[in-house]
Amino acid sequence: MYPTNHPTFNKLPRFLCLLMILFLVKGVFAQGEWNNWYFGLKAGLNFQSNPPAVLLDAGLGSQGGMAVISDSLGQLLFYSNGYSIYNRNHTLMLNGGNLLVVSGAFLHTVYAAPFIEDKNLYYVFTIASNPFTGVFGLLYSVVDMRLDNGLGGVVAGQKNLPVPGGDIVKFAIFGTKHENKKDFWLLTQEYISTGVNRYLAFLVNKNGIHPPVISNSSVSVAEAPGNFLFAINQSGTKLIGQYGAQILENCNFDASTGIVTPLFTFSFPEPAALQSTLCFSWSGNKLYVSQWANGYQTNGYYLYQIDASLTDSAAFAESLVQVSKCNYFGVLALGKDAKIYLTQRNDEGSTHNNDSISVIHNPELSGKFCNFEESAISLQGRQCRDGLPHFLQRYFAYINHTGGLCQGMPVTFEPNTWPPPDSLWWNFGDPASGTANFSNDSTPEHIFSSAGTFTVQMIVRHVDMRYDTATINITIEPQPSPNLGPDRTVCENQTVILDAGFNPQWTYLWSTGATTSSIAVSNSGTYGVTVTSPNGCTGSDTVVLSILPGSTPLPKQIRHN
Repeated sequence: MYPTNHPTFNKLPRFLCLLMILFLVKGVFAQGEWNNWYFGLKAGLNFQSNPPAVLLDAGLGSQGGMAVISDSLGQLLFYSNGYSIYNRNHTLMLNGGNLLVVSGAFLHTVYAAPFIEDKNLYYVFTIASNPFTGVFGLLYSVVDMRLDNGLGGVVAGQKNLPVPGGDIVKFAIFGTKHENKKDFWLLTQEYISTGVNRYLAFLVNKNGIHPPVISNSSVSVAEAPGNFLFAINQSGTKLIGQYGAQILENCNFDASTGIVTPLFTFSFPEPAALQSTLCFSWSGNKLYVSQWANGYQTNGYYLYQIDASLTDSAAFAESLVQVSKCNYFGVLALGKDAKIYLTQRNDEGSTHNNDSISVIHNPELSGKFCNFEESAISLQGRQCRDGLPHFLQRYFAYINHTGGLCQGMPVTFEPNTWPPPDSLWWNFGDPASGTANFSNDSTPEHIFSSAGTFTVQMIVRHVDMRYDTATINITIEPQPSPNLGPDRTVCENQTVILDAGFNPQWTYLWSTGATTSSIAVSNSGTYGVTVTSPNGCTGSDTVVLSILPGSTPLPKQIRHN
């Protein structure tokens, strides 16, 4: 991570610094892990298109939250409501039934995430009630996508295993990336009857699931004995806990240690709030709250916005804006397109139709400028319920490249980042190329000045002003350049050796079909050779050989007086 005053930035030429202005790089959604949503009564959305396409192929639904896993290309792998896991064919996964979970309205008690160093393995976490003790514990099962001919299956003996230290938890589990952007934290809250509420952060790394880091809340159990929900911003630095449906606790989260630090609390003005759900905008600067509040005379369903960038408690409270008063309650979730989606709950006796989903189109804008649209997407007869999928936030930066790794040939670089970058800066590690060594294009092209190994660096600035960096080593091979010499004329019966230059790593193909570095010829014609390096760099040359008729004359005898 590089601040703007880092020496790397100071070395930039002045003209390039002026070009480092905010701009939005379009179309860098190479990662498809967020592409597929399944929720409600077999409803679904696919975010490969804009607006998202409605999915009607679900074989599984849920009253509350669901877990959905897709690969980096956006292909569905599996999804779960906590009781069962369905594969990409929308049928029960091998050994995917009889998971233990407590499920219901507003609860997010199932969550899935990949193993750290094995792309074939996935965790499916659930919160379940222990029938012997009556408390709720955190469990996990392991899915191996190599089973059942690639459809995946739950590994035998690795289902409903207790998470160490997760014996008594509340009804919400979420994940966020570790500061190293490789490991992740699994977050929930302890379920206790006295004292203060406590946050639990379980580190998950290549060695497995670790006992939780425990942090005390500033909210006592006596103040808020009810359900617990929370939201985490995409940078993994801010956590908002919701207690008793009315109290919000603004906290910092340290993604390197797992420690939650409460800052202050905020209470909604409604006297008897029943339920709320929370969601940060992509930058984390705005917090949206969908609240089902029981007022003095009638139920009210409200959508609020709060300026989450404010660190002063009074300013935070004063920033509360009512975006809309709805005739339905909904659950919020952030989409891959940086819009926020709101389900539409159809309560008993309500005439509201819940076969559509509402959208906040511009969540970064203040108040009603956020462009909230009710019933924005028809679910084509499928119905919402009280949950949407939540995904592991994936801050990363990688470099892809195409083109020949040969001297004199252009190489095209493409950023593979999540979230989409606000700005990019490239250093190709080729100072001999002069000003061409730097670029802030989204997909730059560079011709390296010589053969050799170059370290290419890409610095990414995200919309929330977070910096990531990525490097890759590029080896440029010398371009084979065979030289068969000038065209020539020789006498009949004379053998000519054509030599393309020997290199043990190169391969040779002559127009005669020969594959040696040199050939002997004695007939008129045009002879050519193509030389290829291990990386596919090629060079060619041709020569015309003309044979004169007649024998080579004998040496003329010289007489001496």
